[in-house]
Amino acid sequence: MRGGEQVIWREVFPVYGTVCFCKVPMPIKDFFPHLRSLRLRHVACAGDTITVTLAAKRASAHCPLCGHRSHRIHSHYDRHVADLPVSGQGTHLLVHIRRFRCCFPSCPRRIFAERLPQLVAPHARKSLGLQHTLAQVGFTAGGEAGARLARQLGMPTSPATLLRLIRAAPCPDPGQPTIIGLDDWAYKRGRRYGTIVCDLEGQRAIDLLPERSAASTSAWLEGQPQLAVIARDRSGLYADAAARGAPQAIQVADRWHLVDNLANALEKFLLTRSAQLKEVAAAIAAAGAPAGVRGPSDEVYQGKRRTPQPRLWEQRAAQESAHRLVRRRTNYDQVRELHTKGLTPMEIARTVGIARTTVYRYLQGVPPQRKRPTRHGRQRVLEPWEPYLLQRWEEGCRTATRLWREIREQGFAHSSTCVQRFCALLRLEGPPLRPRGRAASAYASIQGPSARQVASLFLQRVEQRTEEQTAYLTQLCQRDATVATAYGLTQEFLVMVRERHGERLDAWIASVETQGPAEVRRFALGLRDDYAAVQAGLTLIHSNGQTEGHINRLKLIKRSMYGRGKFDLLKQRVLHAA
Repeated sequence: MRGGEQVIWREVFPVYGTVCFCKVPMPIKDFFPHLRSLRLRHVACAGDTITVTLAAKRASAHCPLCGHRSHRIHSHYDRHVADLPVSGQGTHLLVHIRRFRCCFPSCPRRIFAERLPQLVAPHARKSLGLQHTLAQVGFTAGGEAGARLARQLGMPTSPATLLRLIRAAPCPDPGQPTIIGLDDWAYKRGRRYGTIVCDLEGQRAIDLLPERSAASTSAWLEGQPQLAVIARDRSGLYADAAARGAPQAIQVADRWHLVDNLANALEKFLLTRSAQLKEVAAAIAAAGAPAGVRGPSDEVYQGKRRTPQPRLWEQRAAQESAHRLVRRRTNYDQVRELHTKGLTPMEIARTVGIARTTVYRYLQGVPPQRKRPTRHGRQRVLEPWEPYLLQRWEEGCRTATRLWREIREQGFAHSSTCVQRFCALLRLEGPPLRPRGRAASAYASIQGPSARQVASLFLQRVEQRTEEQTAYLTQLCQRDATVATAYGLTQEFLVMVRERHGERLDAWIASVETQGPAEVRRFALGLRDDYAAVQAGLTLIHSNGQTEGHINRLKLIKRSMYGRGKFDLLKQRVLHAA
């Protein structure tokens, strides 16, 4: 030390297993700001650990009980504190602590140890900086994963320590939000739900409630008198909670949920038009698609004109689907009958032999319908080469091995088994009337699309529809005037949603009540029951989409803990890891 200047020790070079040090004059606070109140005595390196010996500068200390200063030293002891790593090496602080005598007569504490509030808490074994860093690791990665990450960063600790730091951290201050979003989240799906509150302006989750109830939500809202806007879904629970807890706030119904409710109403309406949906699809399949797709009128196979017939696997799949539908409808009728006799849903589920959730769905008046699995964009390995194989088949090449060699030269990287199966289908059923794969959609097939698919087509933007979908929708509206009316009303509602023309809501509801189908009229009646929130959702820019995004993040955090994290731990991680 020169002229009272503190120095640090720097490692120079190892010599035959020993470590040499030299003095480098430099203030310690430039490298370790949290050690500015201490005097550096010695630095040593041993393996992956740096040991720093420190002592206090001041000659006196304040009693933590009475606050009076004392200069009378009683004794000394060494305190071991783990600190933040340096270049990946763990840092161990060896601090010489002095015990003082308190000379204030009325103080019950006679001997006390000096405190280091900027470095470490009383009785703690880790510095404040290390505890804060480990807590951030725990908030981000959890217990087990966080312990593995901390070990790699030079801060070895246990998963239990990380969880203890997470739980001990204070909850973030929610502030004074004026625009919030409310929604529920599943702690255990179908059994236990909670409520999430998000600040839509600050774009962060500000609170989690352990239950989904109007009482707890309204109690939370009563403590926020500054609220101006509350975005929510169509749930009556949150509507009641907002009306009771924050009557001054404007309730905004989420636009996505409005469109989803309309889609459900359209699906129920189109279920009554199942015959028309199939007839239009069969007519398009018989006439041929507009984009140069072959139809039965211009296809000749072995000199004979073929009529459109479903392939064998399609027939078997349709028969199995019909049998399953008959069984589900039988269960549906039995559930409705037992409910009229006064049986509880649990008793009905045991009697019929189905799940309790299925009983609730049947009791809501939703009869079972035929559902088709969707491919979700997945592609068969042979699909890109099927047009070439069909062309070569029509040219007279019927050898599967030869066809496999030809497409292998074009980049096909799989075995010949799939080509042999494809050729076997061609020999058994003949070439398809339409190109196989994605071009043969449900809108130009004998089975036809489902009611849900047509309802989605009603809601789809015009520029996003294919030529086949456009042709199907045009013929469907021409065939059925009621469907055309429902489609026109749907497009008017979508314009209100996308362009936020809430002033047209009254006129649209009046049009539905005069000329709309019964299912859409019930949807409009539900809009009247929640009129103020719906009109605000169709007028204001606010929506609950951001809240749905925070729920996705909550699900990720919950699943990363393998479902074993309790509510308090989940709440801390969600609120701190925003």
